[in-house]
Amino acid sequence: MLIAALDGRAITVRRRWVPWRLRKRQFEGFNAFDIVDGADDPVSFLGLLALAVVLTLFGGIILTIAVLASEALLLVALLIPLLALARMLWILPWVVEATYGDTVLGTVPVCGWRDSEAQIQDIAQAYQRGEDPFDPTSSSSG
Repeated sequence: MLIAALDGRAITVRRRWVPWRLRKRQFEGFNAFDIVDGADDPVSFLGLLALAVVLTLFGGIILTIAVLASEALLLVALLIPLLALARMLWILPWVVEATYGDTVLGTVPVCGWRDSEAQIQDIAQAYQRGEDPFDPTSSSSG
């Protein structure tokens, strides 16, 4: 649920479907063709030729590792529905989190789908009122 906080921030309040935090990976502008562009003199050409021979000899090992890694990802993908089912049956808690961009403002574990939906609504309404539901000093427990 995307809400507009009283201070103007766009805050997302949602259930986390997997127990770990997904990370966005960023790579610094690597271009495979930069290697080929650097082979304009004899020494660079020989280095590139040596790299081609090594990749040819060890390509099978590299391909095997890539296939094994993809199988591990497939196993993780098969576990996600089982985790969701365990959470719906009150075995594992849902993790309700509030984020602002890439920053996690807070998380709270809640058992049950309906209870987690109510918690999402409570957190969203608190941010819309200008309160911070994850700040222990501003909470008013009664």
